[in-house]
Amino acid sequence: MSTISDEHLLSVMFAYTKVLSPSAQIIAIFANVLNVITFCKIGLRDGVNITFLILSVSDLAFVALDTCQGIASVIAMSPWQKDLPVSMLTIGVIMQYYKYIFLDASTCLETYLAITRCCCVAMPLKFKKIFTFQRTVFINAVILMCNTVFRIPLLSSYYLTWQTNAFTNLTKLTFYPYSHFQILNFIELVVARTVCPLVFLFISTVCSLILARSLIQASLNRKRMTHVTGYHDDVNNGNDHALKAKEIQLVEAVTLVIILSGFLQLVLSLFSLAQAAMPEFFPGMEYGNLHIVITYVVNHLIILHCAYKIGIYYLFNTRFRTIVKMLFHVHV
Repeated sequence: MSTISDEHLLSVMFAYTKVLSPSAQIIAIFANVLNVITFCKIGLRDGVNITFLILSVSDLAFVALDTCQGIASVIAMSPWQKDLPVSMLTIGVIMQYYKYIFLDASTCLETYLAITRCCCVAMPLKFKKIFTFQRTVFINAVILMCNTVFRIPLLSSYYLTWQTNAFTNLTKLTFYPYSHFQILNFIELVVARTVCPLVFLFISTVCSLILARSLIQASLNRKRMTHVTGYHDDVNNGNDHALKAKEIQLVEAVTLVIILSGFLQLVLSLFSLAQAAMPEFFPGMEYGNLHIVITYVVNHLIILHCAYKIGIYYLFNTRFRTIVKMLFHVHV
């Protein structure tokens, strides 16, 4: 494993903090605000729309906190940070733990959507009885609550305190961890950042396979019934082709979401595993500069993941596409 020089690190930090990160954050914030408006206009009587709405709000909260963290980091690296009474680098560190609440909530919601789409096709007669509106709202609330409660021990394992630098004799409000902070942070890396993403990836993959199998089986059954009845008029063929197109579109949409989300979850797991297994893979250690660069790359992938979902909604959701066109006064 090679190290990265301080000169190269400064170039990467400048490109990321001044160009790449702000651009992606602006796009992601705009996309998710548009998602929230669009799903509200579609209507909140449907459980799936509620989940998509909460997912967009969760993504928006993550990007907003990431933006605040980025601003704090830029200020921390600026020359006038030394005159501030607060360590902005400390503020950025604290925001990191809060923004991961919403990242993990979004991952859980995406997995829940994969399960509902799978059940909708695999068990259509029981779907509405099982996934009622009230149950969907309850499950979404539980997902948000569990991700928050899980992090309460970690969030309470540090505090802000006034500390005086012995070299500069300046007193600043600074991050100060308790003795059990490192243990809880290690648990966070192993459970939330390594194990859970792999579990969610496995569930989403299984749901995708079941969904694809159910749709293929339904298509074969319909074709078999067509041959038995010998009914091949133009109307039936037209409906059959239209139905096949919808099925193919659904499989493509689900597969695309799972591939993109699965890739991100796999990257997060590998990165967190490296942090947990290699103590030298931290700032100030042998591979500290490499750790910073990979952190930028992973964080950028997460922001892009929050941003490109609007494209999937637009391509595969007719009602979403219609309302977006209406919002921008495009002829429908």
